[in-house]
Amino acid sequence: MFKKIAVAIITPTHTKKSFEMGLGLAKKHDADLSVIECVYKIPPKFYFFETKSDKKITETQITKIKDELKKWKGLALKEGLKINTKFALTDSIAHWVIDYVKEHKIDLLVVDYPKLSMIEANHHDDIINQIHHKAHCHILTMKN
Repeated sequence: MFKKIAVAIITPTHTKKSFEMGLGLAKKHDADLSVIECVYKIPPKFYFFETKSDKKITETQITKIKDELKKWKGLALKEGLKINTKFALTDSIAHWVIDYVKEHKIDLLVVDYPKLSMIEANHHDDIINQIHHKAHCHILTMKN
């Protein structure tokens, strides 16, 4: 049924629940699994160029994401499944995820829905709705 499954990590406060669901579905349907992580890039202090401290902040963000993706790869290998990973620092999470889903012809997108503040929840809902309307794939939202 699903040949390509992606787990999208788009909030800083997420759990293993969406990853475990994606892993289980990939094993059940003998599907390819991708874990994609997309976070907002922290804008530079000065509009036209990045300072050394801006570059250091960006490097820290990238290192943190890469470490987390290594962890997901390790957990998948323990289960006997090889996964693809990709990350992005972006201005628009929804557009990046939509482009990824279309480019890689993803059949099912699994997204975490952690407990968030009211403002964060509204923003997260907007991202999910945008993805749902423009990506043209099934979306499974994992609530905590």
